[in-house]
Amino acid sequence: MARKEHASVATMKTRATILMLLLGACGGHHGTLRVDSPVTPYQKPDISEITGIDEDDAASDEGEKPAAAPAPAPAPAPAKK
Repeated sequence: MARKEHASVATMKTRATILMLLLGACGGHHGTLRVDSPVTPYQKPDISEITGIDEDDAASDEGEKPAAAPAPAPAPAPAKK
């Protein structure tokens, strides 16, 4: 005695077939990889745009060092009873 398939099984088989056809058709050639080509050479990012700090200002700030904060006062001696 043969088993009877439900209608949902035929629908799933149809969907799986269509999906495999689409993946096979689209999965072949992805084109060329455009990384470093002579037309568009690599350009390093502008750090001043990212951080908001100009490189000229940062160079002049390196020469100036803030004054050291005074050392904290020692703790008072405990009182004797």
